[in-house]
Amino acid sequence: MALELHVWGPAFGLESIDAECLAAITAFRHTLSRDDWTLVADNDTSISPDNCLPALFHSGACTSGYRNIISYLGKHARSSGQPLADDDLTPQQEADVLAYSAYLGTRGSGLVALSLYASPNAWVELTRPAYSTLLPFPLTWTIPTAIRAAAVEKAEHLGMGYLAAEAEADEAAAKVATETTPTGFMRIREKLGPRKSMQPEQTAAIRFQQLADDFFTTLDDLRGSKTYLLGTDEPSSLDFLAYGYLALMNVRTPYPILANSLVADGRNSMQFLQMMEKKTREYPILPQQIRPRGLPKTMAQFADGAVENLAGVGESWKRWRHGGIKPSEGEQVDNTAQVLLAVGGAITGLAAVGAALLFRALPPFGAPTHAFEPANDRKGLHRYGEIGAMLDSLPIFGQAAPSPSTSQPVTDTIYHKNNVDVAVDVDPGRIS
Repeated sequence: MALELHVWGPAFGLESIDAECLAAITAFRHTLSRDDWTLVADNDTSISPDNCLPALFHSGACTSGYRNIISYLGKHARSSGQPLADDDLTPQQEADVLAYSAYLGTRGSGLVALSLYASPNAWVELTRPAYSTLLPFPLTWTIPTAIRAAAVEKAEHLGMGYLAAEAEADEAAAKVATETTPTGFMRIREKLGPRKSMQPEQTAAIRFQQLADDFFTTLDDLRGSKTYLLGTDEPSSLDFLAYGYLALMNVRTPYPILANSLVADGRNSMQFLQMMEKKTREYPILPQQIRPRGLPKTMAQFADGAVENLAGVGESWKRWRHGGIKPSEGEQVDNTAQVLLAVGGAITGLAAVGAALLFRALPPFGAPTHAFEPANDRKGLHRYGEIGAMLDSLPIFGQAAPSPSTSQPVTDTIYHKNNVDVAVDVDPGRIS
């Protein structure tokens, strides 16, 4: 039975939007023949007990997470006579694999989070649209937001999670209505200085550049003059993981600080990435077409994501939903009624969205709408609607105003001030 590798789908010209998924795909490509495994880009973390991708299915068992998949792949490869390079590592090399894999998972994932998720311009222009093409509606409202929140937490470990916070504060300030003075004049806003007129990525460029240079220098020193990072004849699991992160770091964002640092001065890291990309193109793999999730599963995942985004109960619901709250741990939901209310609200919203989708899918009811108007019996310019009525009221188009009678004089007041009136009798018949 062939192995099934389930991953996040393609984005940015790469085979996956996730670094560990890219690493797993590359490891399978270099270890197994095409007939021994299949690639499934289903973008559904719920298929895994750990709610994460990549996930490997074989003989009814599921293995998730890159390190666990590599361990399972190593056992399978040894049984088929195709051992991994990790099987022949020295104790020092094994220690380096653990240490540098942890380094890639912390510092490397943090830099990718800064570049593609915490950066407001990259998120709006690149990353969020990529997830919108991978996920069905309405999961595009919940899953990308949760993924970005987790990525921002990784950026906070580098002391730069404020990038997303600054962008949200600027958006909130832009939505505020124009302020006015007590006399009704528009209040002139405070003059922006150089820092306030810069994008969040620009204000953090120096710190970001320093972090990127330190990371790439570490990988450059590790590789040295060797072909692969550990000096092995074939790529190890560390090489695959490094390729996954470096490929995402090379994505050109609106402010490509990370990509520019990678390609600067002929880095060893960039040469390593180009070598791995060349080997990848020699062995193309097309992912299988997956079956649609179906409306019930999609809406259930949408409701789950909507509850997780609710303030006050979202974190408790997430831990309870994934088995993180257990009586043995001494943790309980503070307010059960609050959680039930949130679940009820999410179900109600789910029903409303489902009803709206169903209504839009139904054919139109009855015959097309007809408009009936009474016969136009108006005269003059009134026959031409409101414009005609307006023109008809003008003296030039209407009837002449009746002239004052010539038989009786007309009294006209020509002066009125301080209770004194001066009136003049005018005989119209004598006016020539």
